[in-house]
Amino acid sequence: MNWAIGGEFAPTAFLSGLDIQATWYQTKITGALVNFGNPTSTGAAQGARGFAYITPTDLVAFDPTCNNNLTPSTCAPFEDMVRSLLANPRNTVVPSELTNIMWINDGGTFNKGDIKLSGIDWQASYDWDWPDIGAWNVGIVGTYYLHNYITTVPGATGLAGTPLDTFHTDLAQVGGIPQNGVESLPRMRYRARLGWSNGPWSVTGFMDYNSHYFHTQTAPPNVNFQCTTTGGTTPGGTLPCLISNYTNIQPSQYTFDLSMGYDTGDDPVNDYLKHIGIQVVIQNIMDKAPAFQYRTQAQGGNPAAYDILKSYTGRTISLILTKTW
Repeated sequence: MNWAIGGEFAPTAFLSGLDIQATWYQTKITGALVNFGNPTSTGAAQGARGFAYITPTDLVAFDPTCNNNLTPSTCAPFEDMVRSLLANPRNTVVPSELTNIMWINDGGTFNKGDIKLSGIDWQASYDWDWPDIGAWNVGIVGTYYLHNYITTVPGATGLAGTPLDTFHTDLAQVGGIPQNGVESLPRMRYRARLGWSNGPWSVTGFMDYNSHYFHTQTAPPNVNFQCTTTGGTTPGGTLPCLISNYTNIQPSQYTFDLSMGYDTGDDPVNDYLKHIGIQVVIQNIMDKAPAFQYRTQAQGGNPAAYDILKSYTGRTISLILTKTW
């Protein structure tokens, strides 16, 4: 279900050529596809996720002897489930491990969740002509996310049934330092431009912006309050480390692009040479690399040493040749 309301300001007399637009929107998706894989100690303990994480005590209503997760062999229904999985032709676990398996995780995707995203799309532009110099244009288009509420299991009690706002959420501590009320995704993005054209020539420069956010990967083991000695670098303790100001923040990023073109138009006498366009496009002129990120887990993507939400291809140069009849 989508809701939107917007407005536009485009004067025709004073400041003719100015156009400003803004739209508030809200999109709600029910029955969103959610993956409940990658089991954790907190996820497996949530009753609302019993359909994805099964332990012996989840079956106590069917068999009162299923009252101890540390002794799965005493729970006959649970052992039957495990035995069926071990008998699957694609199973790689040896059947002798039957009594050593203490929980089952269904890593499939379920249409259980709700998502409600709201934000403001906005853009502004201004075009004008300077005699003998050419036509100029300047503009910007972007979005600012207000909220992104995600409910894992709507109607459930506890954490699974509580809407969490990814743009104002409490993330796990980083080596004993809280990360409360932060954005786990970039909140604002925009692309600005400044262009010029005169006859067959045109040049346009672009600037892209992505705001900061906090990633959800675990921290290095020897930062903040995780060292064995004060001011040390050996992990394994709870004392302040040499690196004591580490956070999961990913800084904002600016990148710049440039497009230069020439179009023969109707000038050539030869019809085959008319309306031929030549354009050179340079993306990421400064060869800006994504910021460093300590990423050793496969959660949300592959392990890497950089922010995988941003492109790592660096500077690219393209030559485009077109012909219009």
